[in-house]
Amino acid sequence: MIFEDFEKIVEKSFGNIPEKFKKILEKEHIKIIPREKPPPAIKDRFSGRIVFGVFVGIPYNKRSTFSIAHEPTRIELYKESFERIFSNDEEMKSQIVKTVIHEISHYFGFSEKEIREKI
Repeated sequence: MIFEDFEKIVEKSFGNIPEKFKKILEKEHIKIIPREKPPPAIKDRFSGRIVFGVFVGIPYNKRSTFSIAHEPTRIELYKESFERIFSNDEEMKSQIVKTVIHEISHYFGFSEKEIREKI
C-alpha cells in the first residue's frame, strides 16, 4: 500500500468517531499522525512486539492547568506494522479503524484492560 492510501484510511477512520469525541479531539488539537514506521524509541519501548499505533501525551481525564507536556499530545499509526501482519487491504483497513479507536480510548483515559474488554 502506498503511504498516501494509508493516510486516507487513517483520515477516514477519524471520520467514523462519534461527533462528541471528535469535537473534543479537534478542540484539544489532538492529531492522528500516520507514519511509515515506528521510531527507535517506540521499538525499544515495545521490544519484540509489533506496534500498530501509540498514544503519546497526558490523557484527557488526567490533564489539569498544572500539567506540563514534554511533547505534543498525539496519536501515531505505523504503516509498516500493518503491512507486516496483513496482506489483504480490507483486513488492514479494519485493523486501522480498530487501532484509531483503541488509541483514542487511551487519550480519554481508558486502560489497556478496559479497552480490550470493550472493543
